[in-house]
Amino acid sequence: MLKFARTMNRLASRLFLKGTRLLISLLIVFSISAALSSRVAHAQDLDVVTIQGRVTDQNGAIIPGATVTAVLVKTNIERKVVANDEGRYKIIQLDPGEYTVRASSSGFATEEKTNIATVAGQNVQLDFTLRPAGVTASQVVVEESDAPPVDTSRTVVGGTVTTQEVEALPNTTRSPLDLIFTLGGVTEEPLSTRDLAEDRNTNPNQTPEEAGTFSLSGGPASSNNITIDGLDNNDDRAARERFQPSVEGVEEVQVIRNQFSAEYGRASGGRINIRTRGGSNRYRGRVFDFYRNDFFNANTPHNKALGLPRLPLEEHDPGFTFGGPVRLPFYNGRKRTFFFTSYEYDTLLDATTIDTLVPVQQNALYPLPQPTTLNGRRTEDTSTGVLAAEIAPFIQAVSTPSKTHTLTARIDHKFTDLHNGTILFQLGRQNNLRQFSGGNRLAEALLGKTRDTDAISYSDNFVFSTKVVNQTRVQWSRLTPAVEATGGLKPVVLITLNDPLPSTDPSERSGTLVAGTSTSGATDRREARIQLQDILSVLHGKHSLKFGADVQHIKSTFIDLTDASGTFTFASAGDFLASAPSRFRQNFQTESTQRNNYFGLFIQDEWRVRSNLLLSYGLRYEVETILGDHNNFGPRIALAYDPFKSSKTVIRAGAGLFYNRVLLRTVDDFTLGQQQLLFDTNALTDPVTHQVLTTTQRRAFIAANLHFPEALTADSPLIKQFGSLNTNFSRRLDPTLRIPESYQANIGVERQISGQYVLEANYTYNRGIHLWREFNANAPILPKGFQSFTQYLLSRDFPNFRPCVNCPRPLYDVSTAGELVRFQSSSTDPANPNAIGRALEFGVPISIFNLNSFSSTTTLGVALDALNALRPDPSQTEIEQLASIGNSFYHGLTLELRRRFHRSKNGFSYSFHAAYTLSRLIDDGIVNTSDALRPGDFRAERSRSLLDRRHRFVFSGTFDTPAYLGKLQISSVLRLASGSPFNISIGGVDRNLDDIGNDRPIFTGDLSLLHFRHPGDALDPQLLTAFTLPTIGQTGNLPRNAGIGPGVFLFDLNITREFRLTERLRLRPVVEIDNVLNKTVLSFGSEFINFTGLSPTATAAQRQAFIDSFLIPTRTLRPRQIRIGVRFDF
Repeated sequence: MLKFARTMNRLASRLFLKGTRLLISLLIVFSISAALSSRVAHAQDLDVVTIQGRVTDQNGAIIPGATVTAVLVKTNIERKVVANDEGRYKIIQLDPGEYTVRASSSGFATEEKTNIATVAGQNVQLDFTLRPAGVTASQVVVEESDAPPVDTSRTVVGGTVTTQEVEALPNTTRSPLDLIFTLGGVTEEPLSTRDLAEDRNTNPNQTPEEAGTFSLSGGPASSNNITIDGLDNNDDRAARERFQPSVEGVEEVQVIRNQFSAEYGRASGGRINIRTRGGSNRYRGRVFDFYRNDFFNANTPHNKALGLPRLPLEEHDPGFTFGGPVRLPFYNGRKRTFFFTSYEYDTLLDATTIDTLVPVQQNALYPLPQPTTLNGRRTEDTSTGVLAAEIAPFIQAVSTPSKTHTLTARIDHKFTDLHNGTILFQLGRQNNLRQFSGGNRLAEALLGKTRDTDAISYSDNFVFSTKVVNQTRVQWSRLTPAVEATGGLKPVVLITLNDPLPSTDPSERSGTLVAGTSTSGATDRREARIQLQDILSVLHGKHSLKFGADVQHIKSTFIDLTDASGTFTFASAGDFLASAPSRFRQNFQTESTQRNNYFGLFIQDEWRVRSNLLLSYGLRYEVETILGDHNNFGPRIALAYDPFKSSKTVIRAGAGLFYNRVLLRTVDDFTLGQQQLLFDTNALTDPVTHQVLTTTQRRAFIAANLHFPEALTADSPLIKQFGSLNTNFSRRLDPTLRIPESYQANIGVERQISGQYVLEANYTYNRGIHLWREFNANAPILPKGFQSFTQYLLSRDFPNFRPCVNCPRPLYDVSTAGELVRFQSSSTDPANPNAIGRALEFGVPISIFNLNSFSSTTTLGVALDALNALRPDPSQTEIEQLASIGNSFYHGLTLELRRRFHRSKNGFSYSFHAAYTLSRLIDDGIVNTSDALRPGDFRAERSRSLLDRRHRFVFSGTFDTPAYLGKLQISSVLRLASGSPFNISIGGVDRNLDDIGNDRPIFTGDLSLLHFRHPGDALDPQLLTAFTLPTIGQTGNLPRNAGIGPGVFLFDLNITREFRLTERLRLRPVVEIDNVLNKTVLSFGSEFINFTGLSPTATAAQRQAFIDSFLIPTRTLRPRQIRIGVRFDF
């Protein structure tokens, strides 16, 4: 079966690639002919609404020249068109919302359809049957109507979270983007920590920044385009959004899984558009507040297992919305100018405790806090050459909250009936000090995450005629995320605490005191964007045409703050008081700026081949100036076919070529790595002996050349003489690096099966090529005639002679080192496989290393040095080269059943959306900087992706109960998924000697046994004997992502009731219960799953500790949590 699937993948890829070249030619011919023809019109738009249909009389005869008017209810803005000679009309570029549509003609009674609810991207088919004016008592026939449940003109594949769902569905994060997980074909990012519980006394790994935030239809999680009201909302350095508006200010969230329209680009995955709310002719507002407290929550399984209490939690989330017509003393904007604003202030209270030791005395050059108590003062325990001082406890509680301000403000203005514009302002401010524990870190050294952003945009819509509409959008945005200490950028001070108390004493506080600031992992960033977009739509006859351009300029500046302000290390508190550091290091040239210009051009044609067949085709060209990849032509073709002409069934098919965007972080890492200059006294060498300076020599150098607490400047003579670039690791871009691509195809059917019920099925194929991957271009190259580096190392002795009298030995440089180095497959000491042996042959001393050593880093280092001559450039070590050599293959079948909300007379009403996805995703890397086990051999890495959950089911629904059940509204989200794969490594040890610590073990057992265990489950004894560590120089044979992890079960509930205080005042208390059943769901999160090779010298306790933890997830999904809130509408 696997062989067959691979064969089909290769065949589909070849046919698709060849077909694309032909398709490009055909599209150009089609587009040129359509442009020269007068029979052109509007193509499908994903941000606005189209209403179209036919006007006939009661006998079915067409009524040419009938006037059709669409009125947006909330603002009374209307658009008129005239039916053509065939009685057909089409109103394009309408804002989504509720409409009243009426048709009129001389001699006929006007027919009016009301309550037409629309969402973005929808094509609404409304046919009118006019009766003679004398036949009806009224000259206006009013009919309540819904938009047809099935859109037979839509060719894209996706879904929309409507206004009602945005407000009603449980959403533990209150993030509009998390609502997309209620739709089919959506997967969380790889190594996801989404929805995980927060445990005490843990420091879990976080999802890599470049991993993205979600995946659509098998695309990489970093390949989606996120927009707000059609304009870019991406963080171009990280693979995430720039800004998230408050859910209270969101009208709908539109998800396009397969966007077979050429209008949108910058995404080889899907597109998510967040549409903000606008004002209306009536003043409407809302005041809301939501509250969480640990008192309402269940404890996590981890805490309960260790007998620990719940983490303290208190969250306040108040805010308001307000909108209506703009009315000033000098201006009445009713029916003309409208505003809407939304503000939310989320405060998550938290605290940490600093519990450390500080000197009793003060250093006048660098004052530290006084001890909080002198009880327990003691003199530190120091070694020879290190000064001792009195130290005493310093204990301080520090508030570490997370505070987020979110503001959107929107103004809509109607210049004329044919011209309107929208201004949108966005503001986000976030300061998060949570999850940074105190311990030995003083308050000023606590790291905080800040994320500030602003944006202002203007959208202009001008209707030249009923057949020509132009839309222009322009945006400026700014993003400044940072991870930095609250104390600013003064020098970092690290003081080793030599507590004389024994480690068994609860008052013992050894460690490293961090003072001043903390720059380890600290960064600063500034990203600015200017975007201009113009789209012209023309309508005439059966053909359609839409073309436009998107231009963006992005400037991204990144500053690595690690050691940028200078870091002084002191071996003791006594040395600190004496201003005698043992080490100083400082980085320079840590700022890099990337400038990228994006240009996108497209032409899209829609051809109504028959009344029940729509053919859409287009071509998009994209280029980004930061890369020399200029041939990015993306053809798209799709059709929508109503086989029974009933407007109840539609068959959709489409295919296209899509390009991702450049992730600036990856490019910037190359730039920064080429320029960053490091000064480190620990790296200084003796000019005579060429040996690294001794501790005494370093101290003397520091005393003579540095003056604590003054850091160095970039023009310091010391930097010019001793500053060095990082030669142990560098990154470069492949000369042929190009934008990642995806070839997508979809075929599906949608059917209205009864009343408001709709069933939809879609099969999707997504082939990703030219995905970014890395490989070590300077890894040792195995000489011909050898099967592995192990065989090569065993084949000879390696010289270890000193090149000069005082020079260090090239491979192994200790006092007992031999003149030669020899490797063998067994240890010279049977009781210690890590032992380094020594032999004397013909008077020549030889150092002997065991290639089957279990944990000797010395052996690994010597073996790698022995291979240095086999590198392409022996003067350097690892050189990571970024290349477009990754691939992915996705097959997915999505089945969806939905019911639109419709109020019933008995008071019981409901809507729901259920989606099941059966899929298979194969890829060869986790993120765009993934390395293969063998340098560059990504074909051998192909396996199930970390995103590959074969079965996924999601149900979301809203149920309104009648009066006898309390008039409650109950909304729920149920998410189920089968287990995803996980990778088993050997703890980051480089056994195959390629400089990369991604090695996997040797496995000789049954792969089906590699699945996760619940705590307390016995480890299959077969596994203990099936795993072994590779011999140094060999590559493990365990496939990538061979394990199967736990599944997903999340059931969340939202309960509310509306109390009508007056006609316009409404009070709605809300109770949200997440993980209602408090079900324990295990997860590996982003933690590593390692096989630890146990040597013969391992103790029984070490063996048992490995057995007790291997293949057992250490994290769980969130326990039951309760949020209470209230909405007051007026």
